[in-house]
Amino acid sequence: MNKIQDLSPSKMDDIESMSDDEDENLTYEQQREKRMKKNEEMLDILGVNQAAKTLVTSIQKHTPVKTTKPKNTSLKPERRSLRIAHLAAPQDYQLPEESKLESNNPKTSKNNDSYGTDFKNQDSISIPEEDSDFVEKLNDDLAIKEAVNDFHKLPSHKFIHVLRSLDMYTPSVKVSEKRIYSLAIHPSETSLTVAAGDLRGNLTLYSNKNSEMREYRLHDAPVNCISFCTWDPYKLFSTSHDGSVRCGDIVKRTFDIIYKTEWKGQSKSKMNHATWHTEFERNLLIGNGSGHVDMIDTRTPDKIINTAWCHERSVRTVQCHPLEKHYFLTSSGIGEVSLWDIRNMTDQSINPVLQFEHPKSLTSAFFSASGSKMVSTCNDDNLRIFNTDRLNSSCTKPINIIPHNNHTGRWLSVFKAKWNPGRDNEFFVGSMLSPKRIQVYNSAGHVLHILQSTDMTTYCPVIEVHPTQAIYVGGNGSGRLHIFSTKEQLT
Repeated sequence: MNKIQDLSPSKMDDIESMSDDEDENLTYEQQREKRMKKNEEMLDILGVNQAAKTLVTSIQKHTPVKTTKPKNTSLKPERRSLRIAHLAAPQDYQLPEESKLESNNPKTSKNNDSYGTDFKNQDSISIPEEDSDFVEKLNDDLAIKEAVNDFHKLPSHKFIHVLRSLDMYTPSVKVSEKRIYSLAIHPSETSLTVAAGDLRGNLTLYSNKNSEMREYRLHDAPVNCISFCTWDPYKLFSTSHDGSVRCGDIVKRTFDIIYKTEWKGQSKSKMNHATWHTEFERNLLIGNGSGHVDMIDTRTPDKIINTAWCHERSVRTVQCHPLEKHYFLTSSGIGEVSLWDIRNMTDQSINPVLQFEHPKSLTSAFFSASGSKMVSTCNDDNLRIFNTDRLNSSCTKPINIIPHNNHTGRWLSVFKAKWNPGRDNEFFVGSMLSPKRIQVYNSAGHVLHILQSTDMTTYCPVIEVHPTQAIYVGGNGSGRLHIFSTKEQLT
């Protein structure tokens, strides 16, 4: 690099002695050009221009030249529906987000793998003799009586009035060591009897009369759905991700396998897990991870009498229409809610009667009490209300879209918005807002009431309501029940 030149006194004197007298007769532009020329001459004398040129040349020699890779112009093959094309379902299909179900306690899950047991292959599990007293008391409590005041049949203004009187009058109850996945409340009014299914495959029966409970290990994986039988008050059904459904009989004191699917490969993560069940007359419709819905007769255990391939991914929920029983509704992991006709069920794919499109995967879709409305819970953080009073193409567009944070994360069970029993305009759902709460909406999308308490310190994504009484029960990620009721109902 060239050094900056030293200026001799004579050169500096020449520059300083330049007179501005001659500029008087020049225009502005001429004066400007003259000054610029003087500046250039000054920079040349100082050697700045040459130094700058040398520096630029040096930098250009050491600057690496970036090469751009050619873009991949290959096109991905178009995705086509195997179900619509009436082709067989792939035997090795698995869901990325559902292939691994983990405990929220990493140490426990490593030492006690949820799929390391073999309860699925035990056809019958008996209640131990030491629980005889508990079962006898439970037998008495499960006797159903005529509802005295059916909370769910009140006019809207009285319904809201009772809602506002609810509170947690008892502390939360620890019923499981693991996350609660499912809840069911018995319709009896003699006492509050709750069944809770957890992450590890346990089912807990809790009675508030004497604050007693018993926990039974029935499955090898999470118990995703529980319901008390509508035609026999002493029975309940439990559906598990291990691919099995059990029928518990309090009178016989057994939990018997009535449905079972096989693994879809050597890896246990490729199981064809069962996801949900619903009653159809004396039968059960059972959704599973392959996208199929199977029908079984509860009187002939472990025998599928009909099946249909409804979705290319997991069936999240399945429900029969409350009045037109030959129709059933499914929600799926690919953004589809579909209505099907049981009479068209075959061992191949069937065409839906109606389809309710959603932009992302669903966690649930349920009819209201009369089937006149339907609510869906979608992973695009919206709840949608559909008017299904008339089952035609006009009902497939939502009448209301309600923004709602449905991302519960990996440590909480998912939200499932459900209608209040016996009602067509009010439904309930968990919330990620703080302080912790349970929300009750109307079909117009307005929050009618918020159930919250200082004793409710955690989120309750799993919620159930007593079939006739104003009792809401929320289950959380640490195995606790939060019970909201009027003060008189739990005394």
